[in-house]
Formats: sequence, C-alpha cells, structure tokens
Amino acid sequence: MTRIINYCILLPVSFLLIFNSCTLEEDSRAKVELKVGRFEQDFFKLSPENVFDSLPKLKKIYAPFFTNTDDEFWRNILKDSVHLRLYAHVRDSFKYINKEIEQIVPVLERYKYHFNPPFEKFYLFTYVSRLDYDYPVIFSDSLLFIALDLYLGEEHPAYGNQPRYLAREHDRKFIPIDVAYAISESLIIEQKQTSETLLSHMIREGIKLYITRKLLPEEKEYNIFKYTKEQLDFCEENERNIWLYFVNNKLLFDVNYMTKKNFIDPAPFTKLGTEFDNQIPGRLGRWIGYKIVSQYMRKNKNISLKDLIKSTDYHSIFYQANYKP
Repeated sequence: MTRIINYCILLPVSFLLIFNSCTLEEDSRAKVELKVGRFEQDFFKLSPENVFDSLPKLKKIYAPFFTNTDDEFWRNILKDSVHLRLYAHVRDSFKYINKEIEQIVPVLERYKYHFNPPFEKFYLFTYVSRLDYDYPVIFSDSLLFIALDLYLGEEHPAYGNQPRYLAREHDRKFIPIDVAYAISESLIIEQKQTSETLLSHMIREGIKLYITRKLLPEEKEYNIFKYTKEQLDFCEENERNIWLYFVNNKLLFDVNYMTKKNFIDPAPFTKLGTEFDNQIPGRLGRWIGYKIVSQYMRKNKNISLKDLIKSTDYHSIFYQANYKP
C-alpha cells in the first residue's frame, strides 16, 4: 500500500506530520488521515521566564492539553526536575516515531472500517505524563494521546520502583497494542456493579482483547495479553485444566471483589494452589474471557464487531459460546 506523507508548517511550533492512508479492501481497512503533533518537543522548548508570552501560540495547536489549566500550571512543569528529566529521556529515545506511526495507522484504518466513527481525520499527540501509569494511552473521539515516558524500555531506571512484571510493559513495542486496547475500551459500555459476576467481568475484558486482536491481526498473540511466549504456551497447553479450576471451584458466578481482582488485575502469577503457580501468568480471567468470546464469534459468523460491542448480556454470550476446552 502506498501511503502519502507530507509536512505542514505550523509556526511557531515544529512540523506536524500528516499521514494519508488508502482503502485496503482485502484487509478490511478504510481510509483515514492522521495528524501527529509532538507536544513534548514543542512545549519543552519554552523557558519558564517567557512561558506566558509563548503559551498562546501553543494553545492554538494543542488546545486539548489546556482544558482546565492555567498558565502557572505549565510554568511549574517547566521548572519541575522530574518532568525535565523524563523529557530528556523521551527526547533521546523518541527523536522519531515513524515506525510507531506506521503501526498505528492500520489500527485506525481497521477501526474506521469496522465501527464507522464519524471522523475522517484523527489526531495523535505525544507528551510526557510524569509517569502516569494508569493512562499510557488515552483515546477519545478522534483524539489519541500517548505518554512516551511510559515506553522507555523495561530496564530504564525510571521504572526502578516497579516490579519487573509491570516494568516489562514499558517497551515501545507495546505502543500500538495499547492504542488498539484504548480504542476497544472506548467502545465498551461499562456496567461495573458490586453484584457483577466474575464471568461477566471476564467476558467484558475478553471482548476488549478480541477487538484489540482484530485491530492488530499481525501482532504476536502473546503480546496482546502482555504475556511472554512461554506464558501463553503454558496457558494453551493447560487450557482445559485451567477452565476446570474455575468451574470446580464455582468461581464463574462469584461476585466477591477480591475474586475478580485476583483473576483480572495485573499480577506476577495466578495463585491456584498448585505446584505450577509460578508458571501461570496473571490476569488469567482476561485470557479465559478472550477464549470464550473467540468461541462465541466462531459460532456466530453473522455477528459483526459492531454487533459484539452492543452485547451486554455477557452470560448469554457464555451460554451461546458453549466453551468447553
């Protein structure tokens, strides 16, 4: 596929990339235009002494960053040693992000094809979040925000206080995966209630992962789950036993908060009380949810991704899937 790349000069800030894609029918993709702005590069060029004079020009280009903030807030960031140190690392590691853009554009093309959002043009902004671990990627309407300070590499000292199973997720290879997952999250109607069963939570997470997989069909499957290849291989080889553990221990319809936390939230491994626990990766419930949703979609080929996200009766999905590994 030929993709046109040109540059638009937006003074006084640096160039803004514009990526125009073309329709690719055989891959279920539709044409989109992506504009890319490097907010951190333009913002950290400013000096604290002249920031009040310089900000009005930036606000015209990067308006979403300036909602509910005053100029003093931004001057304080320019004087914050942590922000400045993280920006220096981002500057050195992400001088160019062309590879990431080339991976993200097809994700948006497939999103456009399958869900037909009312946008022909998307905007991607990179920035420094000061290690806001909860939001590596934010997607809203046509806006995509990527915190590059959360992708400096597993061994980077910025993540020295994090356990290794979390630090490994800070590799830049996860950027397109996190973009696809953020898009999938934006599509799902959240109905979290204290009485929600573990099964419902598993299937909702499974739908997000299924959509992520469809937006990134060429990605290695174990990366979608943030597993290693060995971890996914273990799950696949022991799928039936894992499933029987949930069934025999009557966990599927459990509404206890800690049960859901144990099987959905990040963890170095999943505690099942076996001698193999250290080989069983965390977030096991999400993986089983993905397997159930995948089985459901294989048995219901007339259901589109757009139909799938409208399905909020997760127990019905489970029964129709007839998942029996």
